[in-house]
Amino acid sequence: MVSKKLFSAVLATLVVLSIVGPIAAFAQTGNTVTTNATVNATKTATAKATQTLAQTIANNTNLTNFTSLLKKANLTNVLNGPGNYTVFAPDDAAFSKVDASTLARWQNNTTELQNVLYYHIVPMKLLSNNFTGSGTLNTLNGNSLPYSVTGTTLKVDNATVTKPDINATNGVLHVIDNVMVPPTAKATSSATAAPGFLGLPGFEALYAVAGLLAVAYLVLRRR
Repeated sequence: MVSKKLFSAVLATLVVLSIVGPIAAFAQTGNTVTTNATVNATKTATAKATQTLAQTIANNTNLTNFTSLLKKANLTNVLNGPGNYTVFAPDDAAFSKVDASTLARWQNNTTELQNVLYYHIVPMKLLSNNFTGSGTLNTLNGNSLPYSVTGTTLKVDNATVTKPDINATNGVLHVIDNVMVPPTAKATSSATAAPGFLGLPGFEALYAVAGLLAVAYLVLRRR
């Protein structure tokens, strides 16, 4: 028969892991360190805009999904307001690449949706020719967005700018071919999707195992 002392030690270990594990997982989802972007400050003469960023996005027939999500996240007023912003807007084809369950989760969680959309907005106006080499940009919610320039191609995170320099009265819009996901959202998604014991995700599986062992221990004590 299994030693009761050994059994108790195993049970205690699992309980400690179930407590410490979530703390470690939470610590790993923290924001990454942001750095200042290295950009060319040269100004370029462009046609004078007459619409705000929110209006420009809403009037673009290839940005219907992005427009809808901005409204759902209550960010339309931000892009209608004063200030200078650079918006990297995924086109409708980009959203078709996003897993349906992921998109549904964003739509049902305003905080997560805002976090994803903020990752597409930089609180300063940057035209395509302001970018040189590679670096990072600080997004509206403080995340670090990497960019790189190769020849005439500008990439931000996993996306390529397909239509640059659409001017608005309060900034500039660049259309991109992929939806960009900030590191914090990726960590949340991985933790949510990770399968575990009895089909439970992450550390919920440890709680289940600890519970089952506790029941088995009580049964052994009665014998």
